[in-house]
Amino acid sequence: MKMRAVLMLAAAGFGLRAQELRMNQIQFVGTHNSYHAGLAAGEMTLLQRQNPKAAASLAYRHPKIEAQLDAGVRQLELDVYGDEQGGLFAEPLYLKLVAKEGLPVEALPYGADVLKRPGFKVLHVPDIDFRSHCPTFVGCLQIVRTWSKAHPRHLPIYIQVENKDGRSRPEFVKPETITKATLDALDAEIRTVFSAGEVVTPDVVRGKHETLEEAVRKSGWPTLESARGKVVFLFDQERVSPLYLEGHPSLRGRMIFTNAKPGAPDAAFVKVNNAQSPEIPELVRQGYLVRTMTDGGAEAVRKGDTARRDAALASGAQILSTDYPFEWKAAESGYGVSLPGGKRVRCNPVNAPKNCAISQE
Repeated sequence: MKMRAVLMLAAAGFGLRAQELRMNQIQFVGTHNSYHAGLAAGEMTLLQRQNPKAAASLAYRHPKIEAQLDAGVRQLELDVYGDEQGGLFAEPLYLKLVAKEGLPVEALPYGADVLKRPGFKVLHVPDIDFRSHCPTFVGCLQIVRTWSKAHPRHLPIYIQVENKDGRSRPEFVKPETITKATLDALDAEIRTVFSAGEVVTPDVVRGKHETLEEAVRKSGWPTLESARGKVVFLFDQERVSPLYLEGHPSLRGRMIFTNAKPGAPDAAFVKVNNAQSPEIPELVRQGYLVRTMTDGGAEAVRKGDTARRDAALASGAQILSTDYPFEWKAAESGYGVSLPGGKRVRCNPVNAPKNCAISQE
């Protein structure tokens, strides 16, 4: 009877620890350019002729979004371009150039009507690297939500958004300029797919604190248990922060966490691409959520160099973003990014509490 009581107490303690574990006290694998379906054969051949270095950097493709989630990916990255009127990216230049060069032309797997509708489009480089598993932002989010509803106990899924514009070249499409209206529209599209209770927003994390920075450093992030079955949106680049914060101090009423500078009122999430940076462990200890890149570039991957990957694993950065997640997506050199023991998620090596335990859902 005494042993049974001890076991019951131990079980109760385990449950309490599991419930108290915070969102930022774990570490997991994410994918870079998660939508990337890769160039078709004719497009790759043309790019190799024009720019071999660029072709080498784009010689990868990810499986479909839902397959990545099934495998344990818990951070997705989407590059989005504004397309207020629709049709801006409906006729990629490279399709015409490939045909002109007599190379094999592979039609897009989705109809042109999808690209002609107004709304944000998801692709890497207009006119060149344009193939996507989900060509619209709303379409990508719908895939995530459908998967989420089928797996209600999943760890929170982080969706990193990179707003793209950039200068155009002759014959190439000219992307729309990012404005405050662009970012308002981005929030609006998120709300058409996810309800308020399905997203961990800045307002949820801030709680009763005056700023996000104060909230994560004093009270911490919400519990992991409370975030299960939900999504979290993060901005990739700092340059949109001033526009996104305008009229929304400390991200009040916003859907996405900015890539902020530590110490700023909106600071909760910080991107540090260099996994070998000594600042990452300290940022993690201070309460920030940190994303880093594990891959050292095409040449390092080709050589199977794991120095940057190993530094990322040890750094405590919660989000480990890679083009080569897990063994099934490893490069020809054998390079890939997995957590020790083949886990989908692990207790954070820098800031997790002692006796930390976590379900692999």
